[in-house]
Amino acid sequence: MRFTVAFLTLALATVPAIAKDHAKDHAKDPWPSLVGTWVGKSRAIVTAASGHYGDAGAGAEPRFASAELTIEIAKEDEGRYLGTITSRGQSEPKLMVVGDDRKTLRTADGDGTSVGTILGKDSFELCYAQNNPSTVSCITFHRKK
Repeated sequence: MRFTVAFLTLALATVPAIAKDHAKDHAKDPWPSLVGTWVGKSRAIVTAASGHYGDAGAGAEPRFASAELTIEIAKEDEGRYLGTITSRGQSEPKLMVVGDDRKTLRTADGDGTSVGTILGKDSFELCYAQNNPSTVSCITFHRKK
């Protein structure tokens, strides 16, 4: 019993130090630089003729669709990004934030949200969802050189 109590006391005493060291190390990681132009082609399911997919959703049943999309990120500040997402049929503001892990992305536009991952210096993936009309898609964006 004494051994268990001593072990638990020692273990609990080291947790704050480990957490503090991890936070300190993470604070040294720079926020990813995402300013620039990003392009990709989506894989989507759409239910209405509108937005980035034009008439691809016309009809009673959900349809498979794709669209060439461009994200222009104009401003960044401590893992927060402001930009625009554009397709042949639409352009709208795109707000983005990266998690403290420097990999997880969350985005929002006028009618939906995305969750994604930074895959490398020149690529990230976003999976998007919106309601009314329902749309889901995933796309890997690559930095345009």
